[in-house]
Amino acid sequence: MSGLGIRQLARSDDPTTIAVDGGTTVIGATTGPAAAAEPSAPPRRDTTIFPGFDGLRAIAAVLVLVVHTGFMTTLTLQTKFGPYVARAEIGVAVFFLISGFLLYRPFAARHFALADRGGGEDIPDAGGFWIRRFMRIVPLYWLVFVISLVVITDKMIVANVAGLAECLLFLQGYQPSWALQGLTQAWTLDVEVAFYLFVPLFAWLLGRRVRPPRIQLLRELTGVAALYLVGTLVHWRMIGHEHGWTAGWPAWLPVWWDLFSLGMFLAVVSAWYGRQGRHPRWSTLPGSGTVCWLLAAVCYWIASNKIGLPLWPIYQATVRIDLGKHLFYGLFGFFLLLPAVFGPQRRGVVRRFLASRVMTFLGSISYGIYLWHQTVIDVVMERSGWKLWQVSFAPLFCVVFVGTVALASLTYYLVERPCQNLARGWARQWKNRARRRPLAEAAVQLGRLARPRAAEPDHAVPAQPLAPVTAPGPADVDLPGARGPAGSPVGGPAGPADGTGPRVAVEVTGPSAGLFDQTTVPVLAEVDTPDRMTRDGG
Repeated sequence: MSGLGIRQLARSDDPTTIAVDGGTTVIGATTGPAAAAEPSAPPRRDTTIFPGFDGLRAIAAVLVLVVHTGFMTTLTLQTKFGPYVARAEIGVAVFFLISGFLLYRPFAARHFALADRGGGEDIPDAGGFWIRRFMRIVPLYWLVFVISLVVITDKMIVANVAGLAECLLFLQGYQPSWALQGLTQAWTLDVEVAFYLFVPLFAWLLGRRVRPPRIQLLRELTGVAALYLVGTLVHWRMIGHEHGWTAGWPAWLPVWWDLFSLGMFLAVVSAWYGRQGRHPRWSTLPGSGTVCWLLAAVCYWIASNKIGLPLWPIYQATVRIDLGKHLFYGLFGFFLLLPAVFGPQRRGVVRRFLASRVMTFLGSISYGIYLWHQTVIDVVMERSGWKLWQVSFAPLFCVVFVGTVALASLTYYLVERPCQNLARGWARQWKNRARRRPLAEAAVQLGRLARPRAAEPDHAVPAQPLAPVTAPGPADVDLPGARGPAGSPVGGPAGPADGTGPRVAVEVTGPSAGLFDQTTVPVLAEVDTPDRMTRDGG
């Protein structure tokens, strides 16, 4: 993991689990009744980061590169390693689990933080979330698409304006007749975009009435389990549909809910332990990361040899094959992610490997690797004179890997990082604009109330003494977007216990009084929902 922007907080046993940087979601949470009983104790904060996730991205991207390069060579169809190379498509499942974990964990952490404050309603910042997601995937995808269309027009098969719109708007996977145009690997982006639209809605559903911590944990786990079961049921029902509007079911988000929900399950459990500032006991044992990866290897072996998946990338799906594929692909990704989610992140060979500089770098450019690699394969095969299914794997893979990494690095620094920085600023502006509206309305109302009144006759009833209005203290700050059971912000403003403080020469009565009290709460720093826990964000 890059050391840029990292500041270590005080903890001696494992600094990497509490390091905070510019792109990390930090959510403060009190410890519930204990905190009320001991006001001097500092609130417990979930400041966990995950330095191994760039390494996981790198593994997923390289697996996709292996499966597509291997199919062009003699390795997949003509050697005994063919089943293992063909199953490298499992990298897509790893990407889906990573998205499920990193995108849902900030929402789960917010729910638990609000639960520790007594519960209430959490309203997710969907607008800011979608702005960041749009800027994360769309600019680079459109750039790679246009360049590939110019360079390898005969392979892109985009025949008309309708096909162009289908590709640019992430619709090409929803009908078999659309699927082979554009960047063929981009069908997974159709699923990702649908998941981006879905996550804030799911978080809102579980955050409408946040309950005490243990009850909220049960609700979160029940919601994620329901998502897995519904996804599996939809998948089972859709297998065999090859005609009509349901023919594009392989790109439907509900079909992939099982994989995303496994990542979301890890997010919920991680947020629960994060609010307590501890790890699961098993994750601190020596060799725990190695054992998890050995289990992942067993799942990979079963997927390669025991469920009947063919070597050819396009095949007739059956219930046994397709459900078995999702089951063992999901379990592989689950065990692969476990060491990066739980445990001291500077202990063990697996965790140190994932957080190494090489893996961190490859993970940071993994999206570019995913988008560029098929174009590079096509150009290399066309210009080198190598023949399909006649070239050896090693030379083709080396050339494609070097060329893809070079292009991905270039576009990362010229396109991805600037777009991510723009997205953060735009998302912050979106949130601040929503906050300024009630402030502006309150200022207008207070201005009207403060206007000089006409002189009253001598027989008028004397004005009553004004109630003191005081500024809220630090303990009164609320979670942005979180509201208590009665509809007011959690931890609303309260004056000093002794009733002292400056008096305001404005009489505030009626509905405007409540508005004034709520809008004088200091605005907190933005609570982000990044898709990574490092300085660069997105």
